[in-house]
Amino acid sequence: MPRRLLPLSAACALSLAFISAAAAAPVTAGDLSGKTICWSNGSASSYGHGGKYSNNMSGEGTWVVTAGGVHIHTDRYDYLADVQKLPDGTFHAVVSAGGIDITGKYCK
Repeated sequence: MPRRLLPLSAACALSLAFISAAAAAPVTAGDLSGKTICWSNGSASSYGHGGKYSNNMSGEGTWVVTAGGVHIHTDRYDYLADVQKLPDGTFHAVVSAGGIDITGKYCK
């Protein structure tokens, strides 16, 4: 019996990982507006009401949620981020053009 428990445990953990990934949803304007997200790369993004954006690494600018993702335009960069909200309330963002793949959560 103990020999079967390890593979069964591994299979359960793996299936939960797939379920979590499948349950991720594209971020909405409501998820971001008026909030600041602290990202795993050390940056913090503030998504102000009315589309005002601020980030300690990329500067000041604007943000808007589009069908293709979150469009960020700052004084330094202009890019589209694929941002997903995970079931646990954290976020996952990918910026393909910049090779960025980060996770984040609301700053406290």
